Amino acid sequence: MEQVVIRLQKVNFAYQQKPVLHEINLQIKSGEFVGIIGPNGVGKSTLLKIMAALLPVKDGAFFLFKKPIKDWKRKAIARQIGYVPQSVDLTFPFTVRQVIEMGRYPYFTGLIGGDAQGEQFVKKAIRLTDLNGLEDRMYTSLSGGEKQRVIIASVLAQNTPVLLLDEPTASLDLKHQIAILKLLKQLSMGEKKTVVLVTHEVNLAAQFCDRLYLLDQGKIVKAGPPAEVLQFNLIQQVYGVNVYIDINPFTNSIYILPYDLKGGQKEKTDDEQETKN
Repeated sequence: MEQVVIRLQKVNFAYQQKPVLHEINLQIKSGEFVGIIGPNGVGKSTLLKIMAALLPVKDGAFFLFKKPIKDWKRKAIARQIGYVPQSVDLTFPFTVRQVIEMGRYPYFTGLIGGDAQGEQFVKKAIRLTDLNGLEDRMYTSLSGGEKQRVIIASVLAQNTPVLLLDEPTASLDLKHQIAILKLLKQLSMGEKKTVVLVTHEVNLAAQFCDRLYLLDQGKIVKAGPPAEVLQFNLIQQVYGVNVYIDINPFTNSIYILPYDLKGGQKEKTDDEQETKN
């Protein structure tokens, strides 16, 4: 039986009395690849930060490997959870390799930060993110997509069983979007790493994720396999757009296309959508 890695029970969260998340219940198991989707401003990034233990749970319960998060020490959490934020602003003159090596900080020992096993994980992260040849470049000289791959590599070098990623492919070209998602899928299947990502790329989430959590107005409105979550009426309601939903014949996954009724397209009836699905 797969182990429950992260469990949230009736979690509420507010920023300065402004409610953001309401009655969040979820559990994520070892080796799962889970996507968190929804419109802008519904609490997706906040939820991910809570799971990364970067925001406190004051109302509700958070268990990491069945142990209350309050009973974990910060460095111990960093050995279990790797977190990729939406953006990282590093203005100091670090090389690519130095930034990736920073991912090993949970394992530093002694006054000079010795890390006996670090080199193998740094090299592996560089290879997996297609950064060979860029190790000595200054991080500040890189393109946005290259910087994002360096940050992902830094978290991979951390070698944690849980990976939480906030819009990890947003600044990547299509080739590297697919490469990163394939890599995350391989890590979840081959190494049983638990992967959770926030994404606006609904079609890519449908193709790669085992399960999706759909958020709207701070609440989970639907959770389950992509085919159960990406339903016509629900997507139309949550995103406020008319969509066409079909099956990609090459991947056998759902894909969604928005369309504008004012542009002359004929509105699909519920029966027509259900026939397609």
